[in-house]
Amino acid sequence: MKDNSGKIMLALLAGASAGVIAGLLMAPDTGEHTRTGIKKWANKLSKDLEKNLQTGLDEIKNMSNEAMSKMGNANKEGGNTGGNSSSSTGSTGSTGSTTGTSGSTSAGGSTVTNV
Repeated sequence: MKDNSGKIMLALLAGASAGVIAGLLMAPDTGEHTRTGIKKWANKLSKDLEKNLQTGLDEIKNMSNEAMSKMGNANKEGGNTGGNSSSSTGSTGSTGSTTGTSGSTSAGGSTVTNV
C-alpha cells in the first residue's frame, strides 16, 4: 500500500487556503477593514515568531556552551579524549601507544599511565 500522507496534507492545505480566500471575499466587512485586520494579525504573528525563534536560538547557544564547557572539563581531567574508542562490532583489542617507561596506553576508551 502506498504512503499518501504527503498528498493528503497538500490537499488539506489547498482546501484550507481556498476556504480562507472565499471567506475573505465574502466577508461582510469592507475591504479596508479586512486588510487592517489582516495586517494586525500578520504583525502579531511576526512578533510571536520572532520571539519564539530568539528563544530557540538562546536555548541552542546555552546547550552549545554547556557542551563546550563539559568538553573543556573532560580535557582538563582526562587528558586525551579523542580517537581511542573501541568499536561495538566485536573488537576487543586495545589501541594506543607506549613511550619508554612513562608513556600512556589507552584501552577501550580508558587511559592507563605506565610508571
